[in-house]
Amino acid sequence: MFKKVLLGLAALSCVSLAAEGTNVYLKAGADMFQRFDKVKYDGEKLNKDKGDDFGYELTVEVMREVYPNFELGLGLSYQDHGDPKSVSEYDKDLDENIKSEIPGFKSVPLYVTAKYNFPVEGNIKPYLKADLGYSFNSDNGDVKVSVTGYETIKFSTKVENGLYYGIGAGAEYNNFVIDLMYKINKAKVEMNNYNERIKDDLDYSRVTLSIGYKFNF
Repeated sequence: MFKKVLLGLAALSCVSLAAEGTNVYLKAGADMFQRFDKVKYDGEKLNKDKGDDFGYELTVEVMREVYPNFELGLGLSYQDHGDPKSVSEYDKDLDENIKSEIPGFKSVPLYVTAKYNFPVEGNIKPYLKADLGYSFNSDNGDVKVSVTGYETIKFSTKVENGLYYGIGAGAEYNNFVIDLMYKINKAKVEMNNYNERIKDDLDYSRVTLSIGYKFNF
């Protein structure tokens, strides 16, 4: 994961040094309305779709105006999505409580980003924004299934990389920016335990509120 961050930062540095008139955005964001895909095993869901932890991201974007009011560039983000809520159910027939925990994942997406600034008068400048790129994902741990009175079963877990995209709107005021975007990181989770293998979607979607600052070069 660390090597991917360095690779992305190197790519962004090359873009920022390539020409004058470059804008560099540094932003921090918090996730709201978090949703994970439900992973199933033998027809039973292993997690709830709601997030159980705080999701956040730290982002750098390097952009340049390529057409009046239209900026285009590259972005790199470190995103911690937290974990989905665990599932705990009581089986009346077995008189046992069964709990399953699916770990979430972290992402480092490298993406193309586009921004349209509305040509309005005044200090507040609204804009539309869209991202499209590739998300490098890493899991937060192993899948665990526990039954009352028995040893917890662990599945070795791997989260595959996938597409990343987002769309939203924001505003700029004296180089300070704030935006609200709907974002999705596509991912598949693969779980293995002895001869058992489970593979299912674990896409993460949310609304992210970000604040930041624009540096002009």
